[in-house]
Amino acid sequence: MLEIRQRTAPQSAMGLKCNVDMNDMRKRFDDMLKATEKMQIVRLQMLGEECIIRARGEHVNNWQDQTGNLRSSIGYMIFKDGEPILESTFEQVNAGNAKEGDVYDGAQRGIQFCKTIGEQTHGIALVVVAGMSYASYVEKNGKDVLTSAEQYVERELPRMLEELKSQIIKAAE
Repeated sequence: MLEIRQRTAPQSAMGLKCNVDMNDMRKRFDDMLKATEKMQIVRLQMLGEECIIRARGEHVNNWQDQTGNLRSSIGYMIFKDGEPILESTFEQVNAGNAKEGDVYDGAQRGIQFCKTIGEQTHGIALVVVAGMSYASYVEKNGKDVLTSAEQYVERELPRMLEELKSQIIKAAE
């Protein structure tokens, strides 16, 4: 509880004395920061889920997945100071066009690529990847692997941050 008392200072000047329990104040700030972080993570998770729906959906993208590796390598992780704290499924998909000798490692490559990028982040970060080395080649040939997901994030993130800011202000009142 914040208690402000008026007292008389020397030479008849008015003064204020603040009696604050600093431990209580620290705890309140820490609780507020933890709640804010939790809200950030929930929003980033929602954003990440929408990104992979847009990127993995066969009805959305315009490329034929031969082995399933590219689609399997698409996913996201949320990091806090370079440490993964939440991840999507990187489920291995087999496209049915398998040839003898095909390797099905898209999911593992997606996870590894995501971790490699995420380890370099600071604060709370969402990393969305297509982990196969040829993903950029597919994009360069006019196919949408992650482009629509990226455009979605560019549109939605400012709105989500504004909403989060409003909730933080309301919580602080």
